[in-house]
Amino acid sequence: MHTSPLKRWLVGLTLFIVLLFSAYLWVKPLLSIGGGYAAKHACSCHFLQGRALEEISEHDLNFSVLGRYSLERFGDTVRASLPGLMERRAVHLPGRGCVLINDPKLSLPPADGKPATAREPQAFRLAPNDTGQVTTFTPDLSAALDFGMQAVPGGGARGLVILKDGQLAGERYAPGCDHNSRLLGWSMTKTLTGLAVGAYLYRNSATHTAPADAAKQNTGLFPTYWTDARSDIALADLLRMNSGLAWNEGYGSITDATVMLHERPDFADFALRSQLTATPGREWNYSSGTTNILMEYLRGEIGDNAGLYAFVDSLFRPVAPSLLIEPDQSGRPVGSSYGWATTRDWARLGQLMLQEGIWQGDTLVPAEWIEFMREPAAGSEGIYGAQLWLPGPDTPSIPADAFMMRGFQDQRVFILPSHGLVIARLGHSDDKVTDFDGLIQRILVAYE
Repeated sequence: MHTSPLKRWLVGLTLFIVLLFSAYLWVKPLLSIGGGYAAKHACSCHFLQGRALEEISEHDLNFSVLGRYSLERFGDTVRASLPGLMERRAVHLPGRGCVLINDPKLSLPPADGKPATAREPQAFRLAPNDTGQVTTFTPDLSAALDFGMQAVPGGGARGLVILKDGQLAGERYAPGCDHNSRLLGWSMTKTLTGLAVGAYLYRNSATHTAPADAAKQNTGLFPTYWTDARSDIALADLLRMNSGLAWNEGYGSITDATVMLHERPDFADFALRSQLTATPGREWNYSSGTTNILMEYLRGEIGDNAGLYAFVDSLFRPVAPSLLIEPDQSGRPVGSSYGWATTRDWARLGQLMLQEGIWQGDTLVPAEWIEFMREPAAGSEGIYGAQLWLPGPDTPSIPADAFMMRGFQDQRVFILPSHGLVIARLGHSDDKVTDFDGLIQRILVAYE
């Protein structure tokens, strides 16, 4: 049977359109996640750091397809778009940072928080005529700072601060940044969530039970969600990433982590619906969802988001006055990922842990809780505790008693109790490319 050229052309065109549409449906979720990342990150950098959208696109959204999104500001809103394909929006809430709009039908959280300021606490105040940067170092310490600030794939450090015996010993900043610049800690925020849980248990124990014991004994946490074997999950299991809940923490595709952060309005609700795949307390599975469940635990105990923010602010502001933890669309602070503070304040938070929870004579977090956080989690091969990291094979030069906060794109705060050192590095780079072992070696040499 003869088929005319026109008919063959129409059939081919139809197949091409069907294939093109199918490809779009397949790639649309990835485009949405990428657009969500671009809108949220650009909004935060623009409003919290005062940077131009064009510069943010060039230096922060310089990987994957993120740099292809067009960025525009409309009042308090930043829009990231691929014309004709995808548009995502994030809104600045004064005093609380930016929130990504994952459900346009829901209202925004209230912008009722008081803006964090970058005041210098008395214990670390510099001389009135100081430029805000330490400029006199020993040759060895200067070499260590030079090493820590060198370019790496994807960028480099934007702030590097060293505290020695509780005093500001050295710091260095990239062009455009200084000691007042808030920088994103990403998953270093998880450690703050862990500290907040311990502080809450310490302040609110009706039976005077030690906080670590209370965390181990506390089960049946979410009866509305967990009516099955998940009711056996203890608070300590969540803290140690030993919940047994299914979770994929990958960042480069459609995973639990990327869907939660860029597609769902209520992060904890999404994570709480994860199913049990292992016996609680036995297997280790790193999960941002788990940390947001911990924030929901605190919200439930305290009563509402306003009370939760008030508690978190009262705990950390004496140490880190610039600290700000942005919310999800439900209004709950995103304890897994969205903590911003100056490099000095990130270092001070490390100093708080080095001082076993005591700050200017007040016990903010009990020493016993810091010790609990440093106990290795089951299945972690000794490199993870309770919402903080322990020495691993990537830092063989670090002292055995060290521990650390870690975040995406090589955010780190190292705490070295035996040397009285805290080292904070904040920046933007390809993840896991910074030579932290080389940096630690050079800093230790400077203090030999």
